[in-house]
Amino acid sequence: MKPELSVSVAAADASFKEKLKGLLFFRLLLAILFLFLTLIAQGGREGDLLSARLQPLYFFSCILFLFTIVAAFSLERVRRYRRFAYSQLLFDVTAVTVLIYLSGGLESLFSFLYMPVIISAALLLYRRGSIFIASLCSLSYGLLLDFQYFGWIAPLHVLTQTLQMKDSGAYFHTILMNIAGFYLVAYLSGYLAEELHKSSQQVRRQKMDFHQLEILHRNIVQSMSSGLLTIDPRGTILFSNHAARQILSLSETELEGRPFTEVFPLLDPRAWRREIPPTQHTGSRDTMERREVRYQKPMGEELCLGYTVSVLQKGEGEASGWVFIFQDLTHLKAMEEHVQRVERLAFAGRIASEIAHEIKNPLAAMSGAVQMLGSGGDSDPLQSKLVNIVKREIDRINGLIKDFLWLAKGVHTTENLESVSLCAVIQEILTLLRARDKISPAHRVHTLFESNPSCLVDSHHIRQILWNIILNALEAMPEGGDLTIGVSRCGARDSGKDEVRVEIRDTGEGIPPDIRDRVFEPFFTTKQKGTGLGLGIVYQLVEKAGGRIEISSHENAGTTFSLFFPSDASFPLAN
Repeated sequence: MKPELSVSVAAADASFKEKLKGLLFFRLLLAILFLFLTLIAQGGREGDLLSARLQPLYFFSCILFLFTIVAAFSLERVRRYRRFAYSQLLFDVTAVTVLIYLSGGLESLFSFLYMPVIISAALLLYRRGSIFIASLCSLSYGLLLDFQYFGWIAPLHVLTQTLQMKDSGAYFHTILMNIAGFYLVAYLSGYLAEELHKSSQQVRRQKMDFHQLEILHRNIVQSMSSGLLTIDPRGTILFSNHAARQILSLSETELEGRPFTEVFPLLDPRAWRREIPPTQHTGSRDTMERREVRYQKPMGEELCLGYTVSVLQKGEGEASGWVFIFQDLTHLKAMEEHVQRVERLAFAGRIASEIAHEIKNPLAAMSGAVQMLGSGGDSDPLQSKLVNIVKREIDRINGLIKDFLWLAKGVHTTENLESVSLCAVIQEILTLLRARDKISPAHRVHTLFESNPSCLVDSHHIRQILWNIILNALEAMPEGGDLTIGVSRCGARDSGKDEVRVEIRDTGEGIPPDIRDRVFEPFFTTKQKGTGLGLGIVYQLVEKAGGRIEISSHENAGTTFSLFFPSDASFPLAN
């Protein structure tokens, strides 16, 4: 059985069971009311409620109450509700017939009680059931009056003292009128019950379809990779999907019910109405063109989000809220910057190769001439000073050309790969920097080595990378500060393979946001004596090593360089 069908059957059974409970309760309530009113009436007439003439009525009432209570307790164990309903209705027909017999037969005032039984049958069993019960009521009532008319039975008059009717026309007129009323009530109540049943079934199906649609909509929204927020006209967030909470690092309670401007201070929903252009055909406003916004996570990480805004239309041109859909573009932006940076480095490499050919040969001739001038016997101090200046500048130009040639090497080679202990390399570099007085007493160096991992890189390249970055960190703190170097293992962001992470953090002035993306560009520097090639070479070497470099900086709070290199465990052939 399909899940939808089983749910529908269970709902129908539950509804039928509630109707049966209503029938039993109505029977019990009617019996109590009838007995109470009868006793009041008889007590007012005769004053004796314990007379023998009333004993059949008491006996009838006890049976009625007892049968109703037993039926109510057995309802929980019933499996076939329609059969149970027929049995209860048959008992009701019998009870009404007995009551009419006890109250005088034709002279009884209670023949109208067949009507509630027929209506109950219509509500429970619809038109077919109501016609059947009406036929049974007609048969019972007709036989009772026929037996009374022919003198086969003598109805009791426990409630009233009435004269017996001997007119046959009155007998049959009463029978026919009651039977006609029975069938009329049966048809009308059955028709109304069927229409009510059809309507309730349609409503139930619509509710089920709506529920299924709601589940489908919820699953679609929750499975979206993009974040989705719905916002009311006052700017309050009403709903957030799973991706939105994951991207923003906020829980459902931290988002929903909160003003949108508290989450995105740079955006104002009140301005969206003016910014969304009307559509060409209808003139109504629909969707804003894609834009970008910066978002800072609670832990301080900054994201670049691309977003679009759509209008929730309540009526003709009336907005009932907004749909804010966004994606995390941080990684994509980093990839774009990486591609642009590689292109700039490649361009610098092409320039470097041309400059090297144009300058190297004349520079060698100049260097030789200066050496000849310096080796002469002339001891003129001014000439010696000028020769030394020229030598120093020639050496600087040679170093510049050498850096250019580093940038010109765009080939990723793996000929000199070896397993290198990063902790040992860092200790060597720190020792050399102390020997050259690059680390002053005002510098406090902290090393946090979680383990002693090794990575598969060129040992010369890794030394140059770490040397440049550590030296830059020290130069960023001329008045002293804390230099923290950490080494640990981590899982790769994309491949899941092991990586070695090196974090070099200083407490300098930090890098301003407007130039943070340019620190790896060739010739870009903020130092008076720098060439702007150091970090460009570092970036190129990290790329050659198969790693990546990330930078995080806050003004007046320092800068952190994070280097990620492939662990030697990721390269089983290295052994």
